[in-house]
Amino acid sequence: MTKFTVRILTAVITFTIGVAIATAWVFNRTEEPRIEPLELGSTGSTMEMVFVLDTTGSMGGLLNGAKQRIWGIVNGVMQTSSLSSVKVGLVAYRDRGDRYITQVLPLTEDLDKVYSTLMEYEAEGGGDEAENVRRALAQGVANAGWSQPSANHAQILFLVGDAPPHDYADEQDPLTTADLAVKQGIIVNTIQCGTSATTKEVWEAIARRGQGQYFLIPQNGGVQRVSTPYDEQLSQLGTRLGGTFLAYGGGAGAEGESYRAARKEVSERVEASVAALSAPEAKAERTVNKALNSKAYVGDLLQDIENGSTKLAVVKDADLPSELQKLSAEERAKEIEKRLAERSEIRKQILALSKQRDDYLATQVKQGKGGAQNGFDVAVSAALREQLAKKGIK
Repeated sequence: MTKFTVRILTAVITFTIGVAIATAWVFNRTEEPRIEPLELGSTGSTMEMVFVLDTTGSMGGLLNGAKQRIWGIVNGVMQTSSLSSVKVGLVAYRDRGDRYITQVLPLTEDLDKVYSTLMEYEAEGGGDEAENVRRALAQGVANAGWSQPSANHAQILFLVGDAPPHDYADEQDPLTTADLAVKQGIIVNTIQCGTSATTKEVWEAIARRGQGQYFLIPQNGGVQRVSTPYDEQLSQLGTRLGGTFLAYGGGAGAEGESYRAARKEVSERVEASVAALSAPEAKAERTVNKALNSKAYVGDLLQDIENGSTKLAVVKDADLPSELQKLSAEERAKEIEKRLAERSEIRKQILALSKQRDDYLATQVKQGKGGAQNGFDVAVSAALREQLAKKGIK
């Protein structure tokens, strides 16, 4: 090999090494700071829960109790089990001749949507004792959007009312519906409000066929409001947490901006509605859910980065909020880290206050001020504990 050839090879090798070092230096400088997703339940165990609710005139007390305690019921399950996902659905029912026979909200992880729908329910209609329980239960089994059954997936239905079914020949018998539910992996529980002997007989039979439990609770639902010194501060923290919502998606141009603005507006409207219409304890429990639930906000970029369902690096520029589109990749990552840190701090404050609130409520229960022990929320929580355990979800 000639000296000239050696010199050429040496020059090529030197150039190649230099390019590699320079490339590594550039990429290391522009690499995005790492954002770790939160682990808020990662076992893969899930639960779907549907409430089939009588909304006729005699059910006002129960509906008010459900509005107050729905967040607490879900929080109790999420805090004491390994669930990674909770979906809730609703079927409101009355009878023929009323403003509606059934209204169905299919199963969803958007618990704000569930709560908003529940808040819209008013107790009216009915008149005679019997209601169209046949159609309501059939709708709850067939049209609530249940997933396919699996070993680590609990599917639980609660039929809640105070009146027996009408014997409509063109509607499916509720016992047949309960049999179908079991074949689909759905447990059917019944909760009777009041003391109707006719309702008791049918409700017990449905629960037996549905391999669930029967509960008898007071006509008014048995839910007593227990305010705490922590409710208002938790509500305020919930508003702050909701204010960190960061809408994304929709694409480029005016259409994309309009899409993101609309998502943000919906989020703000929900926060305002909850603040204006909800009881203090319901607002407090909703706030706790937002801190616990890794899927609390629909269409929120921060949440989707936290729970690992997306990464900032793969979101198209056109789908980002306008304030992020103007930044470089490195600046975007730093801004997201800043916002995630703010959200994390709010969440820590919520969970610390929640612990104090739980201790206060436990003391109230010991003193006999914690509400009826056979109320709607107590019945639902008892059934969920047992039925989740049977599925191996603890």
